[in-house]
Amino acid sequence: MEEKKRYELKMVFDGLRLAEVRSWVFSHPDAFRIAYPLRQVNNIYFDTLNHIFMTDHLNGVQNRAKVRFRWYGEDWLAQNGRIEAKIKNGQLGYKKSQPISEEIDISQATWQEIIGIFQKNSNNDFAVLMSNLSPTIINQYLREYYESMDGLIRVTLDYKMRAFAQGFGFSPNISSQNKLRDDVVIEVKAAKKDHQRIADTLAEFPLYCTQNSKYLNGMEYAF
Repeated sequence: MEEKKRYELKMVFDGLRLAEVRSWVFSHPDAFRIAYPLRQVNNIYFDTLNHIFMTDHLNGVQNRAKVRFRWYGEDWLAQNGRIEAKIKNGQLGYKKSQPISEEIDISQATWQEIIGIFQKNSNNDFAVLMSNLSPTIINQYLREYYESMDGLIRVTLDYKMRAFAQGFGFSPNISSQNKLRDDVVIEVKAAKKDHQRIADTLAEFPLYCTQNSKYLNGMEYAF
């Protein structure tokens, strides 16, 4: 898995100044260009009953993980989604994923039905994993994608974030939103071998890198 590790470094800025952030990207010496059209990202995060994943993030544990189901699109019909287990060691991370081919109408299904679909469509490792976790939050945001001219550095801008705490309901909560800060999250990504390139790229941004987790941001007002 060593060859798949990558740097994922984040910066956070006031969402009201999104146009200014874009101008930093387009004027950057790396000559960033649009790599993929704007789209909405949707995630369901899962955790243990005593929230081990969240606690590890809050405590700054170097080796930590999070588990989510992700799909793209502007409605609650999850098509071509995937379960992702993200593992981080400091600033380096990698992920394992399990495609879920079956469509899921998040607005109509119960959690028992949703997790049953995950288990039915997963290999044994992911099926066992999902049987030991519970949904904690759903979040959504818009994402812009950029890539450097040499293809070694990727930048994403995430904004207009929404979050829905899940608690212990039988069905997903998609109506009662959590209060969130109006931020834009800038994430800079590169392969492990390109550590000097990503350092040079970050040096040209007028912001400092920071620890930021959309999962934790969404959970901030959940309890």
